[in-house]
Amino acid sequence: TLPPISSFLHAHSLLVSTYGSPSPSNSSSPSRGCDSHRSLVLDSLIRTILSQNTTDATSIVAFERLKVACPKWSSFLVAEEGKMINAVKCGGLAERKCEWIRVILTHLLEEKGEDMMVEGEPDMEFLRSWPTSSIKSYLSGFKGVGPKTISCVLMFSLDRPDFPVDAHVWKLAKALNWLPANATRVEAYEMLNVAVPDDIKYELHV
Repeated sequence: TLPPISSFLHAHSLLVSTYGSPSPSNSSSPSRGCDSHRSLVLDSLIRTILSQNTTDATSIVAFERLKVACPKWSSFLVAEEGKMINAVKCGGLAERKCEWIRVILTHLLEEKGEDMMVEGEPDMEFLRSWPTSSIKSYLSGFKGVGPKTISCVLMFSLDRPDFPVDAHVWKLAKALNWLPANATRVEAYEMLNVAVPDDIKYELHV
């Protein structure tokens, strides 16, 4: 049984009264972890992949180093094998993350659809016009892109009312009795996205 909406509204009210009201329009830190407002969708997706299993601070460094080593995403595919791995190794799982990114970029370049290419570069801005259900279905087809990663892209880059559940949110929600004690991360994501009102999802998460 999900908790009443009042539980989330009360927590939201306490947080806003204590810390103020964050919003996508006044965010001053577009590079904080997977919080990537005003960024390109593909940048947001890659940044969020790099944020997996590491801290926000470390993932920021990994993404910044990757952009230095690879100013254009098309160059990722022709770079020396170890160059990209070395750029992001500070975030851990470097080989695995680079392989996931490589598959995504290869897909976009091989498809060569007009929506997937901008000035010869792979691009995902076409997702902005897609319904949320279609975005989830499309992105989940890529290895390494799970519910949390998709949810971050939806909320932070596409301004959709979604509620990412990372390890911190998962544990906190259990401590607040918003979830059954045995709820998995995936179950938590599904439950909380139904239970948390759309208009407070962003502020409650951040």
